[in-house]
Amino acid sequence: MSEMEIEVSDDINGELEKMKESILVSVVESCGFFRSQQVGEPDLTVSEKREIASKLLSQNVPLFLERYWKYIKLEDVSYFESFKSYEVNFYLSEIRKFRDAHLNNIQIKNRRYGALKKMIQEGSYFSDAEMKKRYPYLYDQMIFQHLTENERIAAYKEQHKDEKFSSFLMGQMERNVENCLFEEQKNENEAVKEEEEDEDDESEEESELEDEGPKFISPSEKSRLREEFTDIMYEKFLSGKDSHFDYSSVDYNAEYDPPEKYYDDEEKYFSNE
Repeated sequence: MSEMEIEVSDDINGELEKMKESILVSVVESCGFFRSQQVGEPDLTVSEKREIASKLLSQNVPLFLERYWKYIKLEDVSYFESFKSYEVNFYLSEIRKFRDAHLNNIQIKNRRYGALKKMIQEGSYFSDAEMKKRYPYLYDQMIFQHLTENERIAAYKEQHKDEKFSSFLMGQMERNVENCLFEEQKNENEAVKEEEEDEDDESEEESELEDEGPKFISPSEKSRLREEFTDIMYEKFLSGKDSHFDYSSVDYNAEYDPPEKYYDDEEKYFSNE
């Protein structure tokens, strides 16, 4: 063997060792199965998990993949390419499909997050008027019913300040749709409450309290409810629940990709969510 061939072989072995180490670290840090334990038996230590995983990787690659394929990174798949068998090929294919789907999911979430930030800055999609159109019943319960008469008048003027006489009929049609949506969302909410009340011994007392109508709340409570309502609107957008929004304009649009340095932080954010 020539000196160049030896160097190439050393490089390949070095890469394989790096991948092996990465694989073992990923597996040891996972919640995968290592061995059966009795009730009350202390959890396995990191070194014990590593010893079990390392031994299995050396002795039975198909079984190792069967147990831990979901925890193996895409860049480490080539470590197993020399272990040719039906089982190995099957799990390598599963890893690739799983990781591709995972990456696509993260990419979509990142793009929606980018679109969310842009729309918040623009101030139209998440204005009171637009959020009220999408979720009129929730807006009424959390914001509108707690406004004073002057605040309601000011809110109405703000929401209709750009409405011209020529668009009055169109605006009236939109309000009719909004009213229908209000009743639909109200009925859905009441159905959920009735179901919960059937399971609650104190449901009658709670219903009587609810029938008393809106109560006076402090400015700080108003502010808290508005913040909570807005957060709900953000979450509905991110989770794809805004039924009339064209998500394809965001999900397949690289314009909303964040700078590379933000990917890790945003992936961590969505993982926690």
